[in-house]
Amino acid sequence: MAGAKRFTDLIIWQKARIWSKTIFWRAKKEPFCRDLKLVAQINDSSESVMANIAEGFGRGTQAQFVIFLGYVLGSLDETQSHLCAAYDREYLPRQEFGDLFQQGTEIRKMTISFVRSMVLAGSGARDFKKVKSWTDEVWETYERITGKPRPEFFQKLKNNQELVHDAGGSDRR
Repeated sequence: MAGAKRFTDLIIWQKARIWSKTIFWRAKKEPFCRDLKLVAQINDSSESVMANIAEGFGRGTQAQFVIFLGYVLGSLDETQSHLCAAYDREYLPRQEFGDLFQQGTEIRKMTISFVRSMVLAGSGARDFKKVKSWTDEVWETYERITGKPRPEFFQKLKNNQELVHDAGGSDRR
């Protein structure tokens, strides 16, 4: 991001634009163009790749940019899934499907490399915030309201071990 003054300077945005444009023009051909729902979905998701790169770039911090690059990866997957549907419905010949799918994979690799370059030590991404666990928030509230420290067992967890959150929202060591 340091060398780019505008999102249009970013190679990943340029490649995403070409990919989206290619998909758009291909979806206008018979028989693909008759599947209006798939055409709309594949055009929206492929355009979302380049739009999220642009929006993330414009947010002003590397941390926010990284978040939007995560959205890019989701839109890439969605577009590749729509390409699979187009191939399965025989709207795309094998070679064309393979080429478009591979272009998406190349944009994915570039995006991941770009993210890694921003989040590695010394990269300058200092805007990331650590999220407190629900348990720590509850105990901090308890301490603030009661004026008493949390029980010794929970002090040890706080000082010596980091809790990991599972998808269900509970904490585990």
